[in-house]
Amino acid sequence: MSKFEALSDKALSLVGQAGDSLRHAIPDSAEKWLQTGVAIGAARTGTKLAGGFLRRNPAILAASVIGAGLVWVAARQYKKRKEGGAVEGSSRRIEPTRGPARKRGTRRGAAAANSND
Repeated sequence: MSKFEALSDKALSLVGQAGDSLRHAIPDSAEKWLQTGVAIGAARTGTKLAGGFLRRNPAILAASVIGAGLVWVAARQYKKRKEGGAVEGSSRRIEPTRGPARKRGTRRGAAAANSND
């Protein structure tokens, strides 16, 4: 082991001891404040990035707002249906039948018939 490696090992151990002593010296409330600060910083950075992205692509913002509105309307209708329950009633089936085809007049024919009156 050279002197340089021994010196770097010693420096690393001193830095580790200093970090440990600081961690024990800082009260829990300060650590919570530090975590809160990091979270706020991350939120601000994310907001800035999202704002810049949405300024360049406003169609994505519009689509997101419309999608959120549709989800809200669907949830509201689902909730109303669930509260109301089933609607009781009666129904009957009407069978489709093929009747004779009707003759349809042309536009010119209808206009000529009206002018003769």
